Amino acid sequence: MPPAYTPDASEQVQAILLELDQIETEDLLEQLESLAQQGDDSAAELLGEIHSFGLFGITRNRALACDYFERVSDMRPDGLHNRATCHFDGEGREQDFEKARNLYRLAAQGGWHQAWCAYGNMLIHGQGGPADIPEGLRLCRMAAAAGDRDAQTDLGGYFLMGVGMERDPVAARFMLEQAASQEQANAAFLLGQIHEKGDGTPVDNPAAGEWFAKAYEWGRADAAFRAGSALARRGFRMEGEEMFINEPLMREAIEWFALAERFDPDADTRAKASEMIASGSRLIAAANKASHE
Repeated sequence: MPPAYTPDASEQVQAILLELDQIETEDLLEQLESLAQQGDDSAAELLGEIHSFGLFGITRNRALACDYFERVSDMRPDGLHNRATCHFDGEGREQDFEKARNLYRLAAQGGWHQAWCAYGNMLIHGQGGPADIPEGLRLCRMAAAAGDRDAQTDLGGYFLMGVGMERDPVAARFMLEQAASQEQANAAFLLGQIHEKGDGTPVDNPAAGEWFAKAYEWGRADAAFRAGSALARRGFRMEGEEMFINEPLMREAIEWFALAERFDPDADTRAKASEMIASGSRLIAAANKASHE
Protein backbone atom coordinates (compact mmCIF):
# COMPACT_ATOMS: atom_id res chain seq x y z
CA MET A 1 0.00 0.00 0.00
CA PRO A 2 1.19 3.58 -0.70
CA PRO A 3 1.81 6.13 2.06
CA ALA A 4 -1.28 7.42 3.84
CA TYR A 5 -3.25 9.96 1.83
CA THR A 6 -3.98 13.33 3.45
CA PRO A 7 -7.11 14.97 2.03
CA ASP A 8 -6.66 18.50 0.78
CA ALA A 9 -9.07 21.39 0.30
CA SER A 10 -8.99 24.13 -2.28
CA GLU A 11 -8.05 27.64 -1.20
CA GLN A 12 -11.68 28.67 -1.63
CA VAL A 13 -12.95 25.87 0.64
CA GLN A 14 -10.25 26.63 3.20
CA ALA A 15 -11.36 30.29 3.22
CA ILE A 16 -14.95 29.23 3.86
CA LEU A 17 -13.91 26.91 6.69
CA LEU A 18 -12.01 29.74 8.37
CA GLU A 19 -15.24 31.75 8.54
CA LEU A 20 -17.59 28.97 9.68
CA ASP A 21 -18.60 30.84 12.83
CA GLN A 22 -19.78 33.78 10.75
CA ILE A 23 -21.65 31.92 8.00
CA GLU A 24 -25.26 30.76 8.17
CA THR A 25 -25.74 27.12 7.24
CA GLU A 26 -27.79 27.99 4.15
CA ASP A 27 -25.05 30.32 2.91
CA LEU A 28 -22.40 27.69 3.64
CA LEU A 29 -24.21 25.11 1.53
CA GLU A 30 -24.78 27.59 -1.30
CA GLN A 31 -21.12 28.60 -1.40
CA LEU A 32 -19.93 25.00 -1.38
CA GLU A 33 -22.47 24.02 -4.03
CA SER A 34 -21.26 26.83 -6.28
CA LEU A 35 -17.68 25.60 -5.92
CA ALA A 36 -18.70 21.98 -6.49
CA GLN A 37 -20.47 22.94 -9.73
CA GLN A 38 -17.21 24.53 -10.86
CA GLY A 39 -15.45 21.18 -10.40
CA ASP A 40 -14.04 21.71 -6.89
CA ASP A 41 -13.77 18.14 -5.60
CA SER A 42 -13.01 19.25 -2.04
CA ALA A 43 -16.31 21.18 -1.96
CA ALA A 44 -18.29 18.19 -3.26
CA GLU A 45 -16.57 15.90 -0.75
CA LEU A 46 -17.36 18.26 2.11
CA LEU A 47 -20.99 18.58 1.03
CA GLY A 48 -21.25 14.79 1.00
CA GLU A 49 -19.89 14.57 4.52
CA ILE A 50 -22.20 17.35 5.75
CA HIS A 51 -25.28 15.54 4.42
CA SER A 52 -24.01 12.10 5.42
CA PHE A 53 -23.57 13.00 9.09
CA GLY A 54 -26.17 15.75 9.40
CA LEU A 55 -23.58 18.39 10.29
CA PHE A 56 -24.37 22.02 11.14
CA GLY A 57 -27.89 21.11 12.22
CA ILE A 58 -29.18 19.92 8.85
CA THR A 59 -31.27 16.79 8.41
CA ARG A 60 -29.15 13.75 7.61
CA ASN A 61 -29.65 12.68 3.97
CA ARG A 62 -27.55 9.72 2.90
CA ALA A 63 -28.93 9.59 -0.65
CA LEU A 64 -27.94 13.21 -1.26
CA ALA A 65 -24.58 12.56 0.40
CA CYS A 66 -23.93 9.70 -2.00
CA ASP A 67 -24.86 11.97 -4.91
CA TYR A 68 -22.11 14.35 -3.85
CA PHE A 69 -19.57 11.58 -3.28
CA GLU A 70 -20.20 10.34 -6.83
CA ARG A 71 -19.35 13.81 -8.15
CA VAL A 72 -15.88 13.61 -6.60
CA SER A 73 -13.03 12.60 -8.90
CA ASP A 74 -11.62 9.09 -8.62
CA MET A 75 -8.32 10.79 -7.80
CA ARG A 76 -9.56 11.39 -4.23
CA PRO A 77 -9.31 8.17 -2.17
CA ASP A 78 -11.53 9.61 0.57
CA GLY A 79 -14.31 10.09 -1.98
CA LEU A 80 -13.87 6.53 -3.23
CA HIS A 81 -14.11 5.30 0.36
CA ASN A 82 -17.32 7.19 0.99
CA ARG A 83 -18.84 5.92 -2.25
CA ALA A 84 -17.91 2.40 -1.16
CA THR A 85 -19.65 2.93 2.16
CA CYS A 86 -22.83 4.01 0.36
CA HIS A 87 -22.93 0.62 -1.39
CA PHE A 88 -21.71 -1.37 1.62
CA ASP A 89 -24.34 -0.01 4.02
CA GLY A 90 -27.10 0.04 1.44
CA GLU A 91 -28.09 3.44 2.78
CA GLY A 92 -28.46 6.04 0.07
CA ARG A 93 -27.65 3.45 -2.58
CA GLU A 94 -28.65 -0.15 -3.23
CA GLN A 95 -26.46 -2.52 -1.23
CA ASP A 96 -23.82 -3.99 -3.52
CA PHE A 97 -20.90 -5.75 -1.83
CA GLU A 98 -19.03 -6.35 -5.07
CA LYS A 99 -19.09 -2.66 -5.95
CA ALA A 100 -18.25 -1.65 -2.37
CA ARG A 101 -15.30 -4.05 -2.28
CA ASN A 102 -13.86 -2.69 -5.51
CA LEU A 103 -14.22 0.93 -4.36
CA TYR A 104 -12.67 0.18 -0.97
CA ARG A 105 -9.79 -1.54 -2.78
CA LEU A 106 -9.19 1.52 -4.95
CA ALA A 107 -9.39 3.84 -1.95
CA ALA A 108 -6.96 1.63 -0.04
CA GLN A 109 -4.55 1.58 -2.97
CA GLY A 110 -4.79 5.36 -3.03
CA GLY A 111 -3.55 5.52 0.56
CA TRP A 112 -6.79 6.26 2.46
CA HIS A 113 -6.01 4.38 5.67
CA GLN A 114 -9.66 4.14 6.72
CA ALA A 115 -10.21 2.03 3.62
CA TRP A 116 -7.42 -0.40 4.48
CA CYS A 117 -9.41 -2.23 7.13
CA ALA A 118 -12.76 -1.61 5.44
CA TYR A 119 -11.39 -3.52 2.45
CA GLY A 120 -9.66 -5.95 4.80
CA ASN A 121 -12.92 -6.72 6.59
CA MET A 122 -14.55 -7.62 3.29
CA LEU A 123 -11.63 -9.93 2.50
CA ILE A 124 -11.91 -11.56 5.92
CA HIS A 125 -15.65 -12.17 5.56
CA GLY A 126 -15.60 -13.00 1.86
CA GLN A 127 -18.02 -10.19 1.04
CA GLY A 128 -18.24 -9.23 -2.62
CA GLY A 129 -15.58 -11.76 -3.63
CA PRO A 130 -13.34 -14.58 -2.37
CA ALA A 131 -12.21 -14.58 1.25
CA ASP A 132 -8.56 -13.89 2.07
CA ILE A 133 -8.25 -13.80 5.85
CA PRO A 134 -4.44 -13.34 6.08
CA GLU A 135 -4.47 -10.38 3.69
CA GLY A 136 -7.50 -8.89 5.39
CA LEU A 137 -5.83 -9.09 8.79
CA ARG A 138 -2.65 -7.58 7.38
CA LEU A 139 -4.58 -4.58 6.09
CA CYS A 140 -6.40 -4.13 9.39
CA ARG A 141 -3.11 -4.29 11.29
CA MET A 142 -1.71 -1.59 9.00
CA ALA A 143 -4.71 0.66 9.59
CA ALA A 144 -4.63 0.04 13.33
CA ALA A 145 -0.93 0.91 13.45
CA ALA A 146 -1.76 4.13 11.57
CA GLY A 147 -4.11 5.06 14.42
CA ASP A 148 -7.46 4.30 12.77
CA ARG A 149 -9.79 3.77 15.74
CA ASP A 150 -12.29 1.71 13.73
CA ALA A 151 -9.52 -0.61 12.52
CA GLN A 152 -8.24 -0.93 16.09
CA THR A 153 -11.75 -1.93 17.16
CA ASP A 154 -12.13 -4.45 14.34
CA LEU A 155 -8.71 -5.94 15.01
CA GLY A 156 -9.48 -6.12 18.73
CA GLY A 157 -12.63 -8.03 17.87
CA TYR A 158 -10.67 -10.48 15.72
CA PHE A 159 -8.22 -11.06 18.58
CA LEU A 160 -11.18 -11.63 20.89
CA MET A 161 -12.87 -14.13 18.57
CA GLY A 162 -9.70 -15.79 17.29
CA VAL A 163 -10.32 -15.00 13.63
CA GLY A 164 -7.36 -16.24 11.59
CA MET A 165 -5.25 -16.53 14.74
CA GLU A 166 -5.19 -17.94 18.25
CA ARG A 167 -7.75 -16.24 20.45
CA ASP A 168 -5.98 -13.59 22.57
CA PRO A 169 -8.22 -11.57 24.94
CA VAL A 170 -5.22 -9.73 26.42
CA ALA A 171 -4.12 -8.45 22.99
CA ALA A 172 -7.76 -7.67 22.25
CA ARG A 173 -8.05 -5.54 25.37
CA PHE A 174 -4.85 -3.65 24.52
CA MET A 175 -6.08 -2.90 20.99
CA LEU A 176 -9.57 -1.93 22.14
CA GLU A 177 -8.17 0.42 24.77
CA GLN A 178 -6.28 2.25 22.01
CA ALA A 179 -9.52 2.66 20.07
CA ALA A 180 -11.46 3.69 23.16
CA SER A 181 -8.88 6.38 23.89
CA GLN A 182 -10.26 7.93 20.68
CA GLU A 183 -13.88 7.58 21.92
CA GLN A 184 -14.77 4.62 19.72
CA ALA A 185 -18.13 3.47 21.10
CA ASN A 186 -17.94 -0.16 19.93
CA ALA A 187 -14.50 -0.54 21.50
CA ALA A 188 -15.83 0.75 24.81
CA PHE A 189 -18.76 -1.68 24.62
CA LEU A 190 -16.44 -4.63 24.00
CA LEU A 191 -14.22 -3.56 26.89
CA GLY A 192 -17.30 -3.51 29.09
CA GLN A 193 -18.08 -7.08 28.07
CA ILE A 194 -14.49 -8.17 28.70
CA HIS A 195 -14.51 -6.82 32.26
CA GLU A 196 -18.06 -8.05 32.85
CA LYS A 197 -17.13 -11.63 31.92
CA GLY A 198 -13.56 -11.62 33.23
CA ASP A 199 -12.22 -12.52 29.79
CA GLY A 200 -8.42 -12.54 30.10
CA THR A 201 -8.70 -10.38 33.22
CA PRO A 202 -10.49 -10.69 36.59
CA VAL A 203 -14.20 -9.83 36.65
CA ASP A 204 -14.43 -6.11 37.36
CA ASN A 205 -17.97 -4.75 37.56
CA PRO A 206 -16.90 -1.15 38.30
CA ALA A 207 -14.69 -1.12 35.19
CA ALA A 208 -17.41 -2.82 33.14
CA GLY A 209 -19.92 -0.19 34.21
CA GLU A 210 -17.55 2.64 33.37
CA TRP A 211 -16.91 1.28 29.89
CA PHE A 212 -20.59 0.69 29.18
CA ALA A 213 -21.32 4.25 30.35
CA LYS A 214 -18.69 5.58 27.94
CA ALA A 215 -20.09 3.45 25.13
CA TYR A 216 -23.51 5.00 25.74
CA GLU A 217 -22.06 8.50 25.88
CA TRP A 218 -20.29 7.92 22.55
CA GLY A 219 -23.37 6.64 20.76
CA ARG A 220 -24.21 3.04 21.74
CA ALA A 221 -27.82 3.34 22.93
CA ASP A 222 -27.80 -0.38 23.80
CA ALA A 223 -25.07 0.15 26.41
CA ALA A 224 -27.39 1.80 28.96
CA PHE A 225 -28.91 -1.51 30.07
CA ARG A 226 -25.45 -3.05 30.51
CA ALA A 227 -24.27 -0.04 32.53
CA GLY A 228 -27.31 -0.40 34.77
CA SER A 229 -26.74 -4.14 35.17
CA ALA A 230 -23.12 -3.61 36.22
CA LEU A 231 -24.26 -1.17 38.91
CA ALA A 232 -27.09 -3.45 40.04
CA ARG A 233 -24.65 -6.33 40.56
CA ARG A 234 -22.65 -4.07 42.86
CA GLY A 235 -25.71 -2.64 44.58
CA PHE A 236 -27.41 -5.90 45.57
CA ARG A 237 -26.15 -9.14 47.01
CA MET A 238 -27.42 -12.04 49.11
CA GLU A 239 -25.47 -13.77 51.87
CA GLY A 240 -27.48 -16.78 52.91
CA GLU A 241 -30.94 -15.40 53.58
CA GLU A 242 -29.67 -11.91 54.34
CA MET A 243 -30.06 -9.20 51.73
CA PHE A 244 -27.63 -6.30 51.35
CA ILE A 245 -28.55 -3.18 49.38
CA ASN A 246 -26.29 -0.28 48.46
CA GLU A 247 -28.99 2.31 47.86
CA PRO A 248 -26.89 4.92 45.99
CA LEU A 249 -25.63 2.28 43.55
CA MET A 250 -29.12 0.87 43.05
CA ARG A 251 -30.56 4.31 42.40
CA GLU A 252 -27.84 4.99 39.86
CA ALA A 253 -28.61 1.62 38.24
CA ILE A 254 -32.28 2.59 38.02
CA GLU A 255 -31.30 5.82 36.24
CA TRP A 256 -29.46 3.78 33.62
CA PHE A 257 -32.37 1.37 33.26
CA ALA A 258 -34.64 4.38 32.70
CA LEU A 259 -32.41 5.43 29.80
CA ALA A 260 -32.52 1.89 28.42
CA GLU A 261 -36.31 1.85 28.78
CA ARG A 262 -36.51 4.96 26.58
CA PHE A 263 -33.70 4.57 24.10
CA ASP A 264 -32.58 0.94 23.69
CA PRO A 265 -33.21 -0.13 20.08
CA ASP A 266 -34.42 -3.59 21.15
CA ALA A 267 -38.01 -3.90 22.39
CA ASP A 268 -37.25 -6.90 24.63
CA THR A 269 -34.42 -5.00 26.32
CA ARG A 270 -36.69 -2.01 26.87
CA ALA A 271 -39.19 -4.34 28.55
CA LYS A 272 -36.44 -5.87 30.72
CA ALA A 273 -35.33 -2.37 31.70
CA SER A 274 -38.86 -1.62 32.91
CA GLU A 275 -38.78 -4.80 35.00
CA MET A 276 -35.39 -3.86 36.47
CA ILE A 277 -36.68 -0.41 37.44
CA ALA A 278 -39.61 -1.98 39.27
CA SER A 279 -37.44 -4.66 40.87
CA GLY A 280 -34.78 -2.17 41.97
CA SER A 281 -37.39 0.15 43.45
CA ARG A 282 -38.92 -2.75 45.42
CA LEU A 283 -35.51 -3.76 46.76
CA ILE A 284 -34.77 -0.23 47.93
CA ALA A 285 -38.19 0.03 49.58
CA ALA A 286 -37.74 -3.35 51.29
CA ALA A 287 -34.28 -2.39 52.55
CA ASN A 288 -35.56 0.92 53.93
CA LYS A 289 -38.46 -0.83 55.63
CA ALA A 290 -36.15 -3.41 57.21
CA SER A 291 -33.81 -0.70 58.50
CA HIS A 292 -36.67 0.95 60.40
CA GLU A 293 -37.96 -2.20 62.03
